[in-house]
Parts: sequence; C-alpha cells; structure tokens
Amino acid sequence: MAAFLLLTILIGSLGLLRAPATAEGQAEAGKVRPMVLSACGKQGSHLRRVGWGKYGLQFDVPVNEARISGGKPDVDYVRYVIKPLNGDGYLELWFGPMAFSSEPDKELLLNSVRVQKRKVVNVTGEEIGQDSSGKTKTGKIWRHTFFLVGGADGTQYESVQENVELFNRIVDSACFVSPPRT
Repeated sequence: MAAFLLLTILIGSLGLLRAPATAEGQAEAGKVRPMVLSACGKQGSHLRRVGWGKYGLQFDVPVNEARISGGKPDVDYVRYVIKPLNGDGYLELWFGPMAFSSEPDKELLLNSVRVQKRKVVNVTGEEIGQDSSGKTKTGKIWRHTFFLVGGADGTQYESVQENVELFNRIVDSACFVSPPRT
C-alpha cells in the first residue's frame, strides 16, 4: 500500500495524473474532451465582444462583472486586460501574428502541483491550439489557452479561486468571426 501511494505521488508530481480544467473538459473514462472553437453567435446585451478588429478570434466579456482595459494595437499585437469588478487578479487576452506562446511559462509548470492539457479544435476537428491549466503550490489557479487562427493568439490568468469562474466563462466564450467573402 505504501509503495502504491508513493508511486501515485511520484506520477502526480511528474504531471502524468491530470485533472480537468473545467467541468466541460471532463469526459468518460478519464478522457478529456477538446475545447471547440466555433463561429460567434449573437452577442448578449450585457456582453462586449473583444478581439483585434471585427474578424478573427473573439471573446465575450460581461461588462456588468468586469472592467476591460488595453485594446490599443502596438506594432504587431493587441493586448486586453480584464479585471473583475470585485476581487483581485486579471485575465489577459492577446492577439497578433506572434503575440502569444503556445506553451505556459516553464516556471509556472515547475511550480504547479496539478497540470491539465487538452487540445483546442475547430468545428471540423482540426487541432488549432492547446488549453492548459493547473494549480500552483501556493494554491493559485492558472490557465493558458493558445489559438493558432490567423495569428498566435491566446489568453492567460493566474488567480485566486474567487475569479476563476468569471475568467473561465470569458475564455470558454472564444469564438471566430470569418471575414466576408468577396
């Protein structure tokens, strides 16, 4: 029994045992469903859709729960910072040709007690990114989601539990607006 417990702890510390990032990520028999990026639907009245322009990757932010800052283009990227009206922490949304890394920071991974990774796919099932999440040794929850759709776009946060539900709703709202055909 002690050997089994020791082996379980060792496997877990190597990141081989992984828990789902969100309830949507859970599936039968321990398999993790991919995050699916689909076309944007109708935007709710309490939501502000943010992205780099009208087309491409977009996120819906509930303006009655969060403040949005940033959004001014630099040479080759746009960065938004989303802060909850109540609580600390922030969510970053990055857009641009090489704006965001496909992998979480190595230091973050080394300082995590739990790590989960799943694919991001489009509606046809083509892999277009990676959704990584975990929990640090200090108890903070983090998420790093990479999208390769017209650019190297992504989202990231490291926060206390009270903001995780809001930040996950925003990340999970990711959708895509195709430019009109000419």
